[in-house]
Amino acid sequence: MFYNNRVYRGGAVNSQVMSVTKKRKKLTKKERQQIHESFNKRCAYCGCDLAIKDMQVDHVKPLHNGGSDTLDNMFPACRPCNHRKSTLDIEQFRESICNFPKVLQRDSVTYRNAIRFGVILANPHKIKFYFEKIE
Repeated sequence: MFYNNRVYRGGAVNSQVMSVTKKRKKLTKKERQQIHESFNKRCAYCGCDLAIKDMQVDHVKPLHNGGSDTLDNMFPACRPCNHRKSTLDIEQFRESICNFPKVLQRDSVTYRNAIRFGVILANPHKIKFYFEKIE
Protein backbone atom coordinates (compact mmCIF):
# COMPACT_ATOMS: atom_id res chain seq x y z
CA MET A 1 0.00 0.00 0.00
CA PHE A 2 1.15 3.56 -0.64
CA TYR A 3 0.76 6.60 1.57
CA ASN A 4 1.82 9.97 0.17
CA ASN A 5 3.95 8.22 -2.45
CA ARG A 6 5.73 6.14 0.22
CA VAL A 7 5.54 2.41 0.64
CA TYR A 8 3.64 1.58 3.83
CA ARG A 9 3.89 -1.85 5.47
CA GLY A 10 1.91 -2.23 8.71
CA GLY A 11 1.87 0.06 11.72
CA ALA A 12 -0.13 3.24 12.02
CA VAL A 13 0.40 6.40 10.04
CA ASN A 14 0.26 9.71 11.86
CA SER A 15 -0.85 12.13 9.16
CA GLN A 16 0.48 15.20 10.97
CA VAL A 17 4.01 13.91 11.44
CA MET A 18 4.01 11.46 8.51
CA SER A 19 5.66 8.79 10.60
CA VAL A 20 5.11 5.06 10.74
CA THR A 21 4.86 3.53 14.22
CA LYS A 22 5.50 -0.02 15.33
CA LYS A 23 2.68 -2.49 14.95
CA ARG A 24 1.44 -3.60 18.36
CA LYS A 25 1.79 -7.14 19.54
CA LYS A 26 -1.36 -9.26 19.14
CA LEU A 27 -2.07 -10.72 22.57
CA THR A 28 -3.24 -14.26 23.06
CA LYS A 29 -6.29 -15.01 25.18
CA LYS A 30 -3.97 -16.36 27.90
CA GLU A 31 -1.85 -13.16 27.86
CA ARG A 32 -4.96 -10.95 28.12
CA GLN A 33 -6.15 -13.07 31.04
CA GLN A 34 -2.74 -12.73 32.73
CA ILE A 35 -2.80 -8.93 32.34
CA HIS A 36 -6.41 -8.79 33.56
CA GLU A 37 -5.58 -10.73 36.72
CA SER A 38 -2.34 -8.84 37.45
CA PHE A 39 -4.20 -6.19 39.49
CA ASN A 40 -7.09 -8.27 40.86
CA LYS A 41 -9.26 -7.65 37.77
CA ARG A 42 -9.14 -3.91 38.37
CA CYS A 43 -7.89 -0.91 36.43
CA ALA A 44 -4.26 -0.38 37.43
CA TYR A 45 -4.84 3.37 37.63
CA CYS A 46 -8.25 4.15 39.19
CA GLY A 47 -8.92 0.71 40.68
CA CYS A 48 -12.43 0.27 39.26
CA ASP A 49 -13.72 -3.27 38.75
CA LEU A 50 -12.87 -4.33 35.23
CA ALA A 51 -14.50 -7.10 33.24
CA ILE A 52 -12.06 -8.66 30.80
CA LYS A 53 -14.32 -7.73 27.88
CA ASP A 54 -14.06 -4.05 28.90
CA MET A 55 -10.33 -4.11 29.67
CA GLN A 56 -7.93 -2.14 27.54
CA VAL A 57 -4.24 -2.94 27.68
CA ASP A 58 -2.10 0.09 28.41
CA HIS A 59 1.62 0.33 27.74
CA VAL A 60 2.99 1.77 31.01
CA LYS A 61 5.88 3.34 29.13
CA PRO A 62 4.22 4.20 25.83
CA LEU A 63 5.57 2.67 22.63
CA HIS A 64 5.55 6.23 21.30
CA ASN A 65 8.20 7.08 23.93
CA GLY A 66 10.38 4.02 23.43
CA GLY A 67 8.48 1.57 25.63
CA SER A 68 8.55 -2.14 24.91
CA ASP A 69 5.70 -4.24 23.59
CA THR A 70 6.20 -6.88 26.30
CA LEU A 71 3.89 -8.10 29.06
CA ASP A 72 5.98 -6.45 31.79
CA ASN A 73 5.15 -3.08 30.19
CA MET A 74 1.39 -3.71 30.04
CA PHE A 75 -1.25 -2.82 32.62
CA PRO A 76 -5.01 -3.45 32.60
CA ALA A 77 -6.88 -0.17 32.19
CA CYS A 78 -10.45 1.01 31.95
CA ARG A 79 -11.34 2.95 28.84
CA PRO A 80 -11.42 6.41 30.51
CA CYS A 81 -7.97 5.96 32.14
CA ASN A 82 -6.40 4.50 29.01
CA HIS A 83 -7.85 7.25 26.84
CA ARG A 84 -6.72 10.03 29.20
CA LYS A 85 -3.25 8.56 29.70
CA SER A 86 -2.71 8.15 25.96
CA THR A 87 1.03 8.60 25.29
CA LEU A 88 1.83 10.07 28.71
CA ASP A 89 4.21 8.36 31.10
CA ILE A 90 3.07 7.69 34.68
CA GLU A 91 4.24 11.03 36.11
CA GLN A 92 2.80 13.04 33.23
CA PHE A 93 -0.51 11.20 33.69
CA ARG A 94 -0.45 11.94 37.44
CA GLU A 95 0.24 15.61 36.75
CA SER A 96 -2.58 15.84 34.19
CA ILE A 97 -5.04 14.44 36.76
CA CYS A 98 -3.83 16.93 39.38
CA ASN A 99 -4.57 19.70 36.89
CA PHE A 100 -8.24 18.72 36.44
CA PRO A 101 -9.55 21.32 38.95
CA LYS A 102 -7.55 24.13 37.29
CA VAL A 103 -8.82 23.14 33.86
CA LEU A 104 -12.40 22.88 35.10
CA GLN A 105 -12.11 26.24 36.90
CA ARG A 106 -10.85 27.81 33.69
CA ASP A 107 -13.24 26.14 31.24
CA SER A 108 -16.50 25.36 33.05
CA VAL A 109 -19.01 27.89 34.31
CA THR A 110 -20.97 25.01 35.83
CA TYR A 111 -17.91 23.93 37.85
CA ARG A 112 -17.27 27.50 39.05
CA ASN A 113 -20.91 27.86 40.10
CA ALA A 114 -20.89 24.49 41.87
CA ILE A 115 -17.81 25.60 43.85
CA ARG A 116 -19.39 29.00 44.58
CA PHE A 117 -22.58 27.42 45.97
CA GLY A 118 -20.72 24.73 47.90
CA VAL A 119 -22.25 21.87 45.92
CA ILE A 120 -18.78 20.46 45.32
CA LEU A 121 -15.48 21.03 47.05
CA ALA A 122 -12.10 20.99 45.38
CA ASN A 123 -9.88 18.50 47.17
CA PRO A 124 -6.36 18.82 45.80
CA HIS A 125 -4.07 15.99 46.88
CA LYS A 126 -1.23 13.82 45.65
CA ILE A 127 -2.58 11.22 43.27
CA LYS A 128 -1.79 7.64 44.16
CA PHE A 129 -2.72 5.07 41.54
CA TYR A 130 -4.30 1.74 42.43
CA PHE A 131 -1.18 -0.21 41.45
CA GLU A 132 0.83 1.90 43.92
CA LYS A 133 -1.63 1.28 46.75
CA ILE A 134 -1.46 -2.50 46.46
CA GLU A 135 2.34 -2.81 46.17
